[in-house]
Amino acid sequence: MQLIRHLYLWVLALLIPAFLLLRYLDAQPLWYVVFVGFDALVLLVLRFMLRPLQQEIEALNLHAQNLQDGSFNVDANRQLLRELRPLAEVLQHMSAQLRQERATLYQRELLLDTVLQSSPSAMVLTDQTGRVLMTNPAARVLLHQGQKFEGLLFSDLTAKLPELSMAIQSGQQGLLHLGEPVSIWHLSVSSFSLNQKPHQLYLLKPMTREIHREEVKAWKKLLRVIGHELNNTLAPLSSLAYSGQLVATELQHKQLQQIFQTISERQQHLNQFLQSYIQFAKLPKPALAPVPWARLINQLQDQYDFELLGDLPRRVWQADSLQLSQLLLNLLKNAHESGSAPEYIQLSFNELPEHLLIRLQDAGGGMSSEALAHAMVPFYTSKENGSGIGLTLCRDIAEAHGGSLSLQNQGAGLLVILTLPDVDTGNSVAEQA
Repeated sequence: MQLIRHLYLWVLALLIPAFLLLRYLDAQPLWYVVFVGFDALVLLVLRFMLRPLQQEIEALNLHAQNLQDGSFNVDANRQLLRELRPLAEVLQHMSAQLRQERATLYQRELLLDTVLQSSPSAMVLTDQTGRVLMTNPAARVLLHQGQKFEGLLFSDLTAKLPELSMAIQSGQQGLLHLGEPVSIWHLSVSSFSLNQKPHQLYLLKPMTREIHREEVKAWKKLLRVIGHELNNTLAPLSSLAYSGQLVATELQHKQLQQIFQTISERQQHLNQFLQSYIQFAKLPKPALAPVPWARLINQLQDQYDFELLGDLPRRVWQADSLQLSQLLLNLLKNAHESGSAPEYIQLSFNELPEHLLIRLQDAGGGMSSEALAHAMVPFYTSKENGSGIGLTLCRDIAEAHGGSLSLQNQGAGLLVILTLPDVDTGNSVAEQA
């Protein structure tokens, strides 16, 4: 449009001096008519000749407006482009580049949103006033019972968790014990500027499983060392006790026989006690295979009485049947030792899209808060003759399968929840172990 206007101005600039010249020379009126007619004809010819150029300019102008509006998928009409085709190709190249950059940016935003939504770490973004701008599902579960809390003051939410509140106020970052039952989290705080305004990102990473895993590794290493040394001592001790019994029998010395017999019995008891720890320290990698649930339940009921609620799993779930049987036997043994009546010891299965939940509920009065917090710590036991290995071994088996084991007081007793992953998850975990 600007070019056409410039052409019109140039024509007028030529015609006006010519018109004045004719008037100065005192030309005849007929010449004026001829001159005006010629001017009109020139203007019509120019308008006709510039019409395609005007259409090209309008097409490019429409393309530029689409780019300004963020529509990068519409190009100029190629059939109208001739003189301005190079400029149109530059705009089309710009459109393709912007379209690709927008698609890349959208993919990055989608990936970032997927990571935020699926991350087990709790993330909270606040502005300079401490008001929450963005959260992810893990943060909502930890701080607000799964509910969204964007727009609220972060300090009001952390007031429910005194240790977290004190750590934020003092600027302390590191490990924290939060929630009920107590879980271990790592707090980190990052400050940055967004749109020239200060913001803070709070990141709470769950560390309970990792720390427990490292603790178990340390205990297992210690047990292997102790077990090796004790085995080196018990083997000759057993041989000496047996030889002493033979000598005492030949001498018919009853008191000496009794001494050597007691030594032999205590050696056997200590050896059995040691083997239970060695079993925990040398838990083999799970041999995954489809679990025969009916046979497994029958084997369990042959040793302990309990009630099976609901149906057995219908889908194929892979696990190490021997290790799973040992885990469930330990749990059933604990349930019976809690004093619960067998009819109130109830086992049930719940199949979820990605996990299998196995619940064992008893009516033995549950655990104290201290016992519940330390129940799966190696060597911790509240029983007079307990070894403190049973629940730790159960958790080790569950985590070796990629699952988890949790305890909580519920109703008149203790509820134990065993989580096993689906077939694909189980296979991936087994390959990484």
